[in-house]
Amino acid sequence: MNATTPRARRLSDRAHRIDFELALYNGKWVGVTAIYTALGLNSHEVRSALNELISAGMAERQRRPVPTESGCRRTHRTYFRLAKTSSEDSA
Repeated sequence: MNATTPRARRLSDRAHRIDFELALYNGKWVGVTAIYTALGLNSHEVRSALNELISAGMAERQRRPVPTESGCRRTHRTYFRLAKTSSEDSA
């Protein structure tokens, strides 16, 4: 067993499913819509499980502004990916 095993055991079933789904994207940023559509869940179920993964240090979040024609709309989209490990950074 490695050091991350006990932390992974505390995750919910949904968080594990999302972890596997994010692994399919191979480190690319993915939106919540793509995740919940692929898993047959709703956005609230996915967001709470993603927060579990982020708290555990297993996923990363990136907020991007949504461009508009007028430029006055202040909104954003949030994208997620699996957190990079130290072995991936050195490669």
